[in-house]
Parts: sequence; structure tokens; C-alpha cells
Amino acid sequence: MENIHKRYLKNPVSEDLKDRMVFVGGPRQVGKTTFALTFLSEPTEKHPAYLNWDHIPTRSSLLKGELPARQKCIVLDEIHKFARWRNLLKGFYDTNKSEVSFIITGSARLDYYSKGGDSLQGRYHYYRLHPFSLTELNKEPTMDDFRSLLRFGGFPEPCLRGKERFWRRWQRERSQWGRS
Repeated sequence: MENIHKRYLKNPVSEDLKDRMVFVGGPRQVGKTTFALTFLSEPTEKHPAYLNWDHIPTRSSLLKGELPARQKCIVLDEIHKFARWRNLLKGFYDTNKSEVSFIITGSARLDYYSKGGDSLQGRYHYYRLHPFSLTELNKEPTMDDFRSLLRFGGFPEPCLRGKERFWRRWQRERSQWGRS
């Protein structure tokens, strides 16, 4: 994963993972998965502790109650798409919390879903990830950094690429996502 920037939530999430699950919500393409992967020893989607609900073999393992062995932190991506995700998470957390940290990523509605029942109450902290801030791009930002952020916005992919053509295409596709 190229261009991994330290996100503003890194320290608070690291602290909370010591005794709670952490939910990370936010808009599409804001970098939730990339951020969560930074907590793994190798921050890639191929890491055995990255479990994406949309991956059929992973989904099957999770439904059987299987988690990867010898992992200190597990990232569960898009698990809120499963109707009974809260109970599944509760079981994983309650039986593994002394040895495993859990980061759950999902849509901006993840916090809304979590309020649907109190089965997870006291077991997690919720964070909303926002687009890059100026100081996330550069600890000592320049006027060029500021202009770039204004021009391409703070969503990681167009911001880091810094290419006008890519940004226009990304904007057009993003507006189409909202209508689908």
C-alpha cells in the first residue's frame, strides 16, 4: 500500500483497542479499510487478519465461528451487511477480547446500525473517518499543499494522485454511485 499517511484517528484508536472493539465508519472512498489495515503487521488486504464479508470464503469461515489463529488484531470489513452481525461480533469479542483486538469498518451508517440493539453496549467505541486534513498530508504544510487540498479535495485517491483528469473522472463516478 503506497502513500500511507498517518491518519488523525491513529492514536485514539490504538488506545481504545486495548479494551474495546473499534468501529470505523465514514463515507465511501475515505480510506476506512486502508486506515484499518495500518494496525496489521503487513498493511495489505492479503493479511490473514483482514476479513472482508464480501469475500465468500471469508464469510463462510466467519459464519462457522472461525477466526484466523495467532492474530493480535483482526479487521472485519463490511460485516454490517450480515443481518445478525451484532450477535456474531459479540460472540467473537466476548470469547477473544483478552487476546485479540477487533476493528470493524463499514459505511457511514455503521453507527446507526449499532444502535439497533444494545447487545454490543460497552464493547466498542465508534469513530467516523473524514477526508484528509491539511496536516495529515504534510506535518508542516506549504501553500502548495493547501492549494492541492482545495483543488483535489481530501479523499485519499484523487488527493494523492494530484491529477486533474483522474479527479474529474473520480468525481463523475462518485456522483453516479450516489444514484445507484
